[in-house]
Amino acid sequence: MIVKNLASEPHPESAKFPAADWYGISCVSAVYPDARRLVPILKRQGRVVMGGVHPTILPDQVSAEAKPDLVITGEAEYLFRDIVWGRGYSPIMLAGIIEDLDSLPFPARHLFSDADVVDTTGIHGQEKGVPATTAMTSRGCPWRCTTCTKSHPMFTEYRYRSAELVKLELLDIMSRYGVEHFRFVDDEFTVDRPRTIKLMREIRDLGITWVCITRCDTLDREMLREMKLSGCREVHVGIECFSDRVLQLMNKQTTEAVLEKGCGMVQEAGIGLKTYLMTDYPGMEAEDREKTVSFLKRVRPDKFTLSRFTPLPGSAMWGKAEEVGGGWYYPDSDGDYQEYRNRLAEAIR
Repeated sequence: MIVKNLASEPHPESAKFPAADWYGISCVSAVYPDARRLVPILKRQGRVVMGGVHPTILPDQVSAEAKPDLVITGEAEYLFRDIVWGRGYSPIMLAGIIEDLDSLPFPARHLFSDADVVDTTGIHGQEKGVPATTAMTSRGCPWRCTTCTKSHPMFTEYRYRSAELVKLELLDIMSRYGVEHFRFVDDEFTVDRPRTIKLMREIRDLGITWVCITRCDTLDREMLREMKLSGCREVHVGIECFSDRVLQLMNKQTTEAVLEKGCGMVQEAGIGLKTYLMTDYPGMEAEDREKTVSFLKRVRPDKFTLSRFTPLPGSAMWGKAEEVGGGWYYPDSDGDYQEYRNRLAEAIR
């Protein structure tokens, strides 16, 4: 039996898909419209299961609108396997979460072409031309920021893989593909301090470089030294807005002082810094944006990303979508957004 994972296929109406008995579509809210258009095309060739963040949060809606054969909520590795092997299924099934991440096999990268696994363009934070790919060492995020889908109860339980198993997977990828750089796609890489330091010491001798996403309030100087020694090239942190008032509105559970200290420690450790910023959150005023611009002028991160607030399904703000525009997707193309982005870009020059 052949199973194909079609998590991010562009232009579904014109794409050509290999024959399979089952097709899996994993999607977040931003790509749900494309995923929905993909379903009837794939159902001509086989059965379709949808999963991922968006179907987990809105399973009834996805089942009714997209009409796949099956919607699986939660972490579907074992349940989907059993269904493919012949277990019966209903239109919507709950997989829950997997407590023991070490029980999972390594991702079947060998089923994809090398070009689908390895990137040399620099999108993973590496120098252009350096072979790179992604890996995950943990799942879940214990914080409940109002802006984030991961505040949904399905995604808040933090679990991590053993340092020894992570190292084995990295070694396997390196030997198969010649990868020299990794982007760890954990929601929050440094949640558990002892675990993080153990992992850093385990992978120190691999000679790789890597980047990760985390929070300023989970960092300290000793940990950052260990990260630097193990090859950490860049740390990405969610600032959103440098305003205690807005941070409180977002339930970020941090402060201006903690953010500035954390960013400073990253830079002191000789690690690159990227900040994630947000605009148009309800209650955010011009003075809050001015404080954020001033913060960037002082800290001078190497990079930043600016997002426009979107009330995503599963987030605490989802129920207030009508108050902030009535939808969950806003294009980042209006004049106010561009003007603010230009000011931020000027601030770090």
